[in-house]
Parts: sequence; structure tokens; C-alpha cells
Amino acid sequence: MQCNSTCGELGPSDPLNKNKLGPRRQREKVREQIKDYCMLMLGAPVVKLELDMQNLDLAVDQAMKIFEDYAGREYFQYYIFNSVPGQSIYSMPPEVGIIRNVFYREVPNNAFQASDLGGVIPIEYYTGASGTILGGMIDPVQPVYGKMGEWVLYRQYQQMYSRTSSAIGGWEFIGGLNAIKLYPVPYRVDKVVVHYLQKNKDWGEVTQAIQEGALSFCKEQLGRIRSKYQNVPGAGGSVAMDGQSLIQEAREDRQKWFEDLIYKFGDLPYISMD
Repeated sequence: MQCNSTCGELGPSDPLNKNKLGPRRQREKVREQIKDYCMLMLGAPVVKLELDMQNLDLAVDQAMKIFEDYAGREYFQYYIFNSVPGQSIYSMPPEVGIIRNVFYREVPNNAFQASDLGGVIPIEYYTGASGTILGGMIDPVQPVYGKMGEWVLYRQYQQMYSRTSSAIGGWEFIGGLNAIKLYPVPYRVDKVVVHYLQKNKDWGEVTQAIQEGALSFCKEQLGRIRSKYQNVPGAGGSVAMDGQSLIQEAREDRQKWFEDLIYKFGDLPYISMD
């Protein structure tokens, strides 16, 4: 991949084109379509007084998160390639869609080995008190009984040190969404794993699945809002609100949506005859 003249002024781990990613107009357009669908199904423009954009954004985001978890095997794929020593910028093949994450040098190269110290590593801030951890030692693989907090703190410090010292690799988009930059610059051949959303042929089916899920979340929010007021004054007397019935209907719709994510929109689950 060709780089412009500014690349010569960058170091091996400097960000490039970090703040120049343009707005994802097509994605925002689809989000607006999903929100319009929810509002119209709930009776817009009347419900605009009850549901605002924050409610709609929450419903769409929640539906997308759940959809990704349920449809992971069908829509998300992995692309694996070998890094080239000295090359940090890589173009993705045409079939790679939206990149979700990149795994590069996930196993840190620590200067010490636990086996050199008898399976434990000394921690200065911790002094042993029981018979299993005399001398302030901590097992790097598994926590000692009753000392989970110290072990978790150690693992957090270890990961932070590994990332700041470039023992664990990172990545970022460059020149758009079809190329990535790895840092630090590979000095050897390493496996790079790209977790991406494939360019599915039937995006209408994907949109339909997210629409149905977002509608159930919007309906529950509307029900909770209306349940705060049992009766409101009207032209012919008080009007009973349908908050509780909307909440119950939303939960039933969501349960049906969960089933559709498995049987209609996703892979058939494995059935054991044992």
C-alpha cells in the first residue's frame, strides 16, 4: 500500500490519519430508518411527545449489541494473515466488511519467566502472611485462595506494562476503513487476526432483525413512561393509560425476537440426543 509524503516523518508507533475518518453516512442513514420505523409503528407523530432521540438511540444500540451476540457465527468472520517484517500498513481484501477488532501480538514477551522463581513472582507492595505465600510471592497463573484482589491487581499492572512497552500490539484504521496500521512495526512474522462483519448479500434481512429488536425496546420504554400516569384528563373525562400492557407486550415481542435470532436470522443450534 502506497503512503503519502507525511509517512516519512512518523515513528513506528505514531498515529496516522487518526482524526480524519469521515462520518459513516450510510450507517447513520440506516440508523435513522430504524428509528423512523419504531416511531411509526408506535403511532408517530403522537408519541414524539413521549419518546425522544435519546430513547431511540438507546433502543437501536441495545438491539445491535444483542444482534451481534446472537448472529456472531453467521455474520462475523475472521481473516488471518502473516505480518511482514518492517511493514505496518495492510490493505484488507474486498470481502472484509466492517472491522470489529484486530488481534496482534496478544501474547506478551516478558523478560522474566515464572519458572525461574519456582512458579512465583515477587511483588514489592505485598507481603505474605499465610503459609502458602510466605515472603510476599504471588502466583502469576492463578490466585491464591483468599487473595483474589492482589492477583487481579497484579494482572492489571502486567497488562498495562505489556501495552505501554509494546509487548502487546495495537492497531488503528488508516486512509478509510479498508486498511489498518499495526503498532509497533512488526520485526518478525506474526499472526494477525481480523474480526470483521462480512459483506452479507441480504442486508435487508439484517436491518429487519435490528428493527424488530429496537421496536421491542422502544415499546418497553414507552410503557414505562405511560405507567407513571394511570389516568390523564381528557375531553370526555379521564383516559386510562396502557403502560403496563405495553411493557408486557414488549417483553413478549422480545422473547419472540430472541427465538427469531436463533431460528430465523441465525444458525440452527446444535441439538444433542443424549
